[in-house]
Amino acid sequence: MGLLRERIVQEASALFFTKGVKGMTMSDIANELGISKRTLYEIFSDKEELLEICINLNMEKVDRETRELFSDSEDVIDTLMRIYASHLRNVQNVNKSFIHDLRKYHTAIFKKIENRQKESINSFLPLFEKGVAQGLIRGDVKFEVLIWLLKSQFKALMDDDFIPTDKYSTNEFIRAIILNFIRGISTPLGNEKVDKIVLELEKRQ
Repeated sequence: MGLLRERIVQEASALFFTKGVKGMTMSDIANELGISKRTLYEIFSDKEELLEICINLNMEKVDRETRELFSDSEDVIDTLMRIYASHLRNVQNVNKSFIHDLRKYHTAIFKKIENRQKESINSFLPLFEKGVAQGLIRGDVKFEVLIWLLKSQFKALMDDDFIPTDKYSTNEFIRAIILNFIRGISTPLGNEKVDKIVLELEKRQ
């Protein structure tokens, strides 16, 4: 990827995430970057192509961070909580209209994100099995059923008409979904670790 192309993708991603997609035109992006609209169209055919590239690179970044956390963390609870903290950081600056715009005006890209999320959640099954062996995750739960419930909750989170995001932030919902999920599958020993990590995270905020 050329330097200008890379810069456009990085800065356009930030604009899409913080300001939404529908109201952000190619002219707006060109003005924000200090380049001509002609230059922008010489590199990207339209906003749809630019948006898809931004989304793809962001998902690859999240996947890469998750793989690194899988390999670096000392135990399964530590891994799950690090992934939780990473996920919160990634969504912290995302405007709630971003998902709404994708779902309503860019359905193909939105479907791709949903499918990617399903694949990434399924990759957690070996991690849960490892947690059972470590005595941190309960062995009496059906992880595939719980993963399906987790998917349903995150899908509901993308629906502005269902989730009262005017009253509570997306971060609050994500925190409740993930922490309740981790606590529900953890053994007493695992939950002791969860409480300790949550306390440490709160001290840093």
